[in-house]
This record gives sequence, structure tokens and C-alpha cells, in this order.
Amino acid sequence: MIPQEVIDFILGQWGNFAECDVHFPPETWQDLCDKAYRDLGASSDANPHPFCIRLVGQSGSGKSSQLLPSVQSALEAYHYPYVMIAVRNFVPYHPHIEAIKQQYGSGMIREKTNAFALILLTMVLIQCIEQQRSILLDMTLLAPKYEEMIHRYLQAHHYACDYQCMAISKEVSDAWIAERCRATGRVVEKSSSGFFYNTLEPAFALLQEFASITNRVIIWDRANPEPMITQLGDEQLWKKFIAARQVPAPFLNFDDALASKQAFLHTFYSVLPPRK
Repeated sequence: MIPQEVIDFILGQWGNFAECDVHFPPETWQDLCDKAYRDLGASSDANPHPFCIRLVGQSGSGKSSQLLPSVQSALEAYHYPYVMIAVRNFVPYHPHIEAIKQQYGSGMIREKTNAFALILLTMVLIQCIEQQRSILLDMTLLAPKYEEMIHRYLQAHHYACDYQCMAISKEVSDAWIAERCRATGRVVEKSSSGFFYNTLEPAFALLQEFASITNRVIIWDRANPEPMITQLGDEQLWKKFIAARQVPAPFLNFDDALASKQAFLHTFYSVLPPRK
């Protein structure tokens, strides 16, 4: 179950719209969780050596457009079974999704369903961890209380974890968000975007205290074709992350950056994340 303090955090950050109703009976939530779990193909056999690859970085950093296809390509090349989990995939399960779409338009759907989708994601994520499914989690770090909960579940079920991180300045990611909004019509609240940027430092600080699972932290910047590799417990972790954020131009263009990640990760994941 999700602790109440984590529910309160989610609602406090993204639940300030009456239309994002999350006050469904427990049995409704469980039915939604079971359906989403099945739809994700998560009901396959458990992995005796499960891994979690977490994609980290604020909105607009390139998690989904750069890291996600690169990691997926590598995992699929070696036929590693995994469950793909991202907040956007849980939006359609909202019982009132059509009413929200009609009232606010397609561009506001994500903003109006963030709290619901994150709660449902968390339920499914916990179920995947308890069933020892290997996971590709396209969701940046959140508040420390959330990260502590997830970390403890991963630790209890003996996961090896990689944090694939995009270290991008806020100016760069904000410009990318603005371009995406113009192209797609999607609305992204600045307060939400800023939250994802500002939460990285306290979330990493918390994880440093609980670095009790096998892990690697892979830090990508915008100018270099290969990442910096370190781990939770590295006393210089945040300084390294900040340095990568501040790498000056010239940037790799999109296609070159994507190709370099795919090439690197294809070799990197020729073996699964190492275990103690």
C-alpha cells in the first residue's frame, strides 16, 4: 500500500484541480491497478535477479526522447524482459478522462490527471517490485519521502538499480518544453516543470543516505557522446551532476546525441546491471 504521507505529497503537488478526482473507492483503485498491470504485460514470470533502470531529469531534459529509446533498444537487442512504466501511460485509465478532455481540451489532459496517474503508477510499480519484474521507469526523481518509499521496496526485493540521468540546465529544458508545447498543443505548468528541476538535489541527497542496493549513476550532458559513471555514495555526486548541467555549447545535435547514446548503451547493457 502507498503510505498516506506519499498520497498527501502527490495531492499537494498535483491535486489542486477538482477535475483530477482521485477519491475513488479502494476497490476501484485496485481494479484499475490490476487492469493496468495486465495491460503492461507485467504478469509474466518473475525475474530471479530483477533490475530497475530509472530515467532521471527534469521535464524537457530528453529522458523520453533520448534515454528511453536508447535504453529500450539495448534491452531489446539482448532480449531482456522488462516492464515499461511512465506516468503518461496511466492517464487513459482515469474514469472521467472523456469528461476532462471535453471540458479542457487535449492539451490539458496531462495537467488535470497528474495526481491520478502518479498514484496509479505507484500502485503498479509496487506490484511489479513485489513480483520481481525487471523495470524500465521513465520518471524522474521526486520528493525524498517518495524516493525513500520506492528505495525501500527495491531494497527489500533485492533489485540492482541504474539511474540514467540527463543533466541539463533549466534554460535548455524550458526552451525544449516551449517548443514541444508549440508543436503538440500540450500545456505544461511552469510550477510543475520547476518542481522536477528543484527536486533532484534533495532526492539525490536522500538516496545517498540509503545507498544500500547495488547501483550505478550514469550522468549524461548535452556535449559529450559518452556519460560519466558513478554511484550513490559518491561524495562528489551532486557536484558532478551540476558540472554536467553547466557544460557549455556547442551541443551535440539531436540525431548525433541519440546515436551516441544508442551506441554506448548497446555495449553497456551487453550484461545486466552487476550485483553484489
